[in-house]
Amino acid sequence: MKKKDKGYFSIRDISKIAGVSTATVSRVINTPEMTSEATRKKVMKVIEEYNYVPNQMAKNLFAMTSNSIAIFIYDMENPFFIALIKELNNIAFKNKYNLLICDTENNATKEREYYRYCQSIRTKGIIMTEGIRYDDFLLDDGPPITVFLDRTGDNIHPSVTSDNYKGVKLLMDYLYALNHRKIGFAGSMDQFQSAIIRKKSYIDALKYYDLEVKDEYIFSGGFNYKTGVRAFDYYSSLDDKPTAIVCANDQIAKGLIMKANKSNISVPNDFSVVGFDGVDPAYFYPKITTVKQNIKKIAKKLFDAATGKTHFTGEEIVDISLLIGESCRRIDLV
Repeated sequence: MKKKDKGYFSIRDISKIAGVSTATVSRVINTPEMTSEATRKKVMKVIEEYNYVPNQMAKNLFAMTSNSIAIFIYDMENPFFIALIKELNNIAFKNKYNLLICDTENNATKEREYYRYCQSIRTKGIIMTEGIRYDDFLLDDGPPITVFLDRTGDNIHPSVTSDNYKGVKLLMDYLYALNHRKIGFAGSMDQFQSAIIRKKSYIDALKYYDLEVKDEYIFSGGFNYKTGVRAFDYYSSLDDKPTAIVCANDQIAKGLIMKANKSNISVPNDFSVVGFDGVDPAYFYPKITTVKQNIKKIAKKLFDAATGKTHFTGEEIVDISLLIGESCRRIDLV
């Protein structure tokens, strides 16, 4: 039999060349201990000569699960998710798992279709990152195992999150120590769990320090550069401007600072800015004071839960740390 010019060799092709049944080839690949040494050598010689790669999809059809996990991402442009994917992929590779990346764009139809696809290929587990809850289709007890990241817990599926409340409290304490009393919050969203908690921590901190909670100091928007740009324009229009702004993530902070630079407004000389995530603070000027999420620990907890290595319900909270940058300054109390 001549080598194929195009396409993959099938198990049927290998059986014809080796002069054995397809069932025998399958046993050599999957349960070699059930075949004779002579048969194994004959079949393996053909497999090696023709660089045959077993069809993993076909193998999965006869297995309860496969060595694959999936992660559903709503924003592929967010550096936090890119860093999380890289870390998860490293862990998966070391543990002989494949990582499937599903770009859902926070769309209900896409989430459902990706979920069905993951079921069809016997995916071991699915990590559903932050987004609007469209998970009424999820099975309560898998397969596949479903794990949440920064989604509202349901006490059925395991959930992992950073300590968002503590993170914003650290930022507020830091700004208060620099004498800031007029502090804004950019990135308020009622649909995202992390944004809700970060905003609550901001409001609670104002109350703790006996500072007025001003609705006009709270700016709504997504976790992206555009929100930061629009936030700068909004705060600039206020008669009583804040002296510092807490941004719900670093993307917002960067957009705000870039628009300030374009408008010849200096950060931190004219006002201070802080962010949240701490993925790549060294590659932006001025270096943003931010809360650093422990991506390595988050990824490990998500992987272990998605592969069934650990079993828990409810929410596991991962600690954070404060990174002091160059985007804030001390001001004089009036």
